[in-house]
This record gives sequence, C-alpha cells and structure tokens, in this order.
Amino acid sequence: MKKLLLLLFLFPLLSLGTDIISLMFYTYKVKDASFNHVVEELKQKLNSKDLKVLRTLTISEAIKARGIKDFPNYTVLLACDKKEKESLLLRSPFMSNLIPCSVAIYENKDGSVSITILNEKPYLKDLSKEDKEFINRTYSELRSVISSIAKPERKKFSNGYLKKMTRELRNISFETSYNIKGMSFDDVKTLLKSSLDGVNMNILAVEDVRKESPKYSFMLACNLTYGDKILKEFPHFGTLAPCRIYLYEKPDGSVGIGYINIQTLIRLYGKHLHRDTVEVFEKADKDIKSAIKEVKGE
Repeated sequence: MKKLLLLLFLFPLLSLGTDIISLMFYTYKVKDASFNHVVEELKQKLNSKDLKVLRTLTISEAIKARGIKDFPNYTVLLACDKKEKESLLLRSPFMSNLIPCSVAIYENKDGSVSITILNEKPYLKDLSKEDKEFINRTYSELRSVISSIAKPERKKFSNGYLKKMTRELRNISFETSYNIKGMSFDDVKTLLKSSLDGVNMNILAVEDVRKESPKYSFMLACNLTYGDKILKEFPHFGTLAPCRIYLYEKPDGSVGIGYINIQTLIRLYGKHLHRDTVEVFEKADKDIKSAIKEVKGE
C-alpha cells in the first residue's frame, strides 16, 4: 500500500521528464565578460530598477576559505527588496523563498558566466490574484534586467505543454511547515538559531521583516560542506540558497516555521543528481527537522 501511495505521488513528477530543469529555472549566459564585471554590472542595474540588492553572498569565497580551492566563482544576490515585501510575507509566509529573489551568478568551465533565477509560476498556486500579479511583475522586471546583459538559454515550450505541466505541478507541495505553541516568537527565534547552529546549519543572516506583532523573520541558513557538493553538480540550486527558514506569528499566538520542501526537490530533480548529492539533500533536511524538533522539545 505504501508503494502504491508513493507511486501515485510521484507520477506527476515522473511525467515532467527531462524538461523539468528548463521549466523550473531561467538561465542566461555571458561569454565576453569577467565574473566580477558581470556581478557588479548586474548589481548596478538591479538597484537602478527598483529591484534593490539586499545582500551579496560570495558563496565561492566562503567555500574556498574552508580549503576547497577548486570551487568555481559563485555569488548569490538577494534582490527584489520591494516595499510590498512585508505585507506579502505576512499574508503568504512561504513567499520568502521568492521575495527577496535569489540571483545565482556562477562561472562555467569554459570561462563564460551564467545567471540563473527561479521560474516563479509553479510556486504561486495558493496566492491571491493581487499577490500573483505582484510576484509575476517583479520577476518579469528581473528577467528584463538580466536579459539586458546576458543571453537567455531557456528552452521554449508550447502553450499546451506549459498548461499541462502547470496542472501537474499544482499538486506538488513545496513547503515543509511546523506550528509551535506555548512559546513567544522571540524565544522560538532564539532557540531555533541556536539549534540550527548546533547541527552545523550556519546562520549567515537574520532578516527581521516585521519587528512589531505580528512579527516575521527569516534566517539564511547554510552548511558550506553541503553547498560545495550540491552547487558543483547542480549550480541552479543557488536560486534557493541559502536555505530560508522563516518564522511568523499567527493570530492565535502560536509561531509558524517553514522552509522549502527538500523531499519535493529530491523528487523533482533526483534523476539529474548523483546518489551522494541526493544523500546531502537528505542530510540537510534531517538537520533542519532535527533543529525544529529541538525547539519544540521533542
């Protein structure tokens, strides 16, 4: 029975086929510019177009500092820091995976530079029309800016194919969530940070989106050893890096915690990953869940 349920769950994912990477990401390439030039030019253009860069995360420098000298140049820009962010995240906490947007910039073996962002549409199924329009508009602006300095590489799909894939993706859960009762928001945040540090999910930053009740924060958590293995094989995942673990006050006084559903990522992209990389994903998921359970006292 368990195998049957698993098969029914996986069926839509399997039917997505080899086009899943092209469907879920937008990738652009620059051939005649240095890595640092691309990063700085893109930052300037984003800041000039109301797509403010909130943070610049030099992932490759951090990984190289750990003694892994052959890791390629890799930077993630947290951008799209718009004034509507606070109200959006209070209504739809999971959207911290999209806003701010992660722009992954990385150097290829041939010396060219790639820029990858998420395709936002598969993640918007439960949003209001207003919120969908805001995120679609923001990502359209983001794609326009990137296209001004890089050539898109995304495969073109027919409208029929896109509609079919959208229907299948609609049944997929992209969120892992928990609810904690009997503790204040601030206590949960303090304990969660400590617990994540305890499983080597280093907190690179804490963004306090709203400091008054209802409070909302998200943590940028990363294990650089995991990052080395994952990003070398599948650099697209920088669009979801560092892992955003968000927490927010609910009307009943409890605290919600959530993050991207890593098991869904494994099911979507597992066929494109070596087994040891899949195991890294599974270990990261186990670490985060362990930290949250510690906060809950389990």
